[in-house]
Amino acid sequence: MAQDIQDIHNSASDAMAEGNTQKAIELYNEILTIQPTDEIALGQLMDLYFETDKFQYYLCRANYNVVNQKFEHAINDTKKALNIDPNSIDARVKLARLYRVANKNLKSIDEFNKIIELSPDLKEGYLELIDLYTIEDAKESAVGIARKAAEQFPDDIGFKNVVAKLYYDLGMYKEALDFVTDKNLKTKILLQDGQNEEAKAVLDTMNPQIKDEKAAYKLLLAEYFYNKDDFNASLEAVEDYIRLMGPNAVSFQMKALCYEGLGDEFMAAVNFGYMKKAQNKNDEAIVEFNHAHSLNREDKNVLIELANLYMNLGEKYTAMDFWNAVYELDGDSHAKQILGDFYFNEGDYAMAEKYGKVKEGKNLPDAQNKSYNEAEVEDEGLIEKIISFFTRK
Repeated sequence: MAQDIQDIHNSASDAMAEGNTQKAIELYNEILTIQPTDEIALGQLMDLYFETDKFQYYLCRANYNVVNQKFEHAINDTKKALNIDPNSIDARVKLARLYRVANKNLKSIDEFNKIIELSPDLKEGYLELIDLYTIEDAKESAVGIARKAAEQFPDDIGFKNVVAKLYYDLGMYKEALDFVTDKNLKTKILLQDGQNEEAKAVLDTMNPQIKDEKAAYKLLLAEYFYNKDDFNASLEAVEDYIRLMGPNAVSFQMKALCYEGLGDEFMAAVNFGYMKKAQNKNDEAIVEFNHAHSLNREDKNVLIELANLYMNLGEKYTAMDFWNAVYELDGDSHAKQILGDFYFNEGDYAMAEKYGKVKEGKNLPDAQNKSYNEAEVEDEGLIEKIISFFTRK
C-alpha cells in the first residue's frame, strides 16, 4: 500500500511538472481517498487550489488543520468555504462534525438542522442529529427528529424503531408500540408495560439462530418469568444467558433481583456486589460484599472478594484482615502465601513467620539460627583483638 501511494505521488509530481494541473489534482485526491491524513497531498492540493478554486482551497486547508488537531482553525476555514457556497451540504456536514469534535454540540445541532432542511433526503443528518439531542439529554427533541425521519423515509423500519426506542426511554410505552417493528424491542416494551402475556406471545414467535440473538432471547425470557414471580425459572434463563455470553453486569443484576424475590438476602447482596464490580464501581461493590459478609461470616468467596477489593483501593491492612479470615477458615495455602509475603515485605518478620515466611538463614543449624527478637551477641574475642591492635605502641 505504501508503495502504491508513493507511485501515485510520483505520477502527481510528474503531472505538475508537465503543467497538467487537473491531472495532478485528481491524483492527489486519489491519495487522500487511500490515506486521508497524507500531509504532502493536502499541502500540494492547497497550492493547486489556491489560484483555481478558493472553495476547495479552504476545505482542503480545513482538512490539513484537522490532521494537525487544530480544530478551531478548521472550523474557520470551513466557514470561509461556506461564505463562498452557503448551499454546500458537504461543507456544512464538515462544519457540523467539526463543532461536535470541538465539543460544541449545540452549534453542531444548529448545523445539522440546517442540513436536513437543505437536504431532507440525507439520512446521516437525521441520525447524527438524533444522537446529538440524546447526548444533550433532549430526548423529546430527538423524538421529533426521529418522527420526521420516519415520515421522510417510510420504508426504512430502522427509523421507526429509533422512534420506538426513544419513546421507550421516556416511559411512553403506548406511543413506542405504535412504531416498533423489532421483536426484541417490542418484547421489552411490552414487559416494561406489564403486558406479560402479549410479550410471551412475541417471544414464542422468535427462532434465534446466532449467539447474540439467543442471548437476547434468554434475557427477555428471564424478565418475563421475573414479572410472573417465577424467580427460579428466571434464574435458569439467566444462567442460559451466562453460558452464551459469560457473566456481566446485566446478568448479575438480574440474578440479584431474582434472589431478592426468593427472599435470599445474602445471595442478592453477593450478586449486587458482582454487578458493581463489573461496572468498575469498587466502592459500591465493597458496600454490597460487606453486607453479604454481615449475613454470612464464613463465605470464602465473599472474603476473597473483599480482600482483593480493599487491596485494589490501597487499604492494605484491611485487605490482610480478610486474607487472614480466609486462612483461618480452612488454612488456604494461597492466602497463607499472600500474608507471609506481605508481612515479610513490611519488615514484620514475626508475623511473616506465623504464615511460614522465614528470613533467609533462619533455619540454618548453626549459631546464626536466632530468633528475630534475640539480641545479637558480639564476638568478644574479636573485639579484644581490635582494641589491642589500635592501642599498640
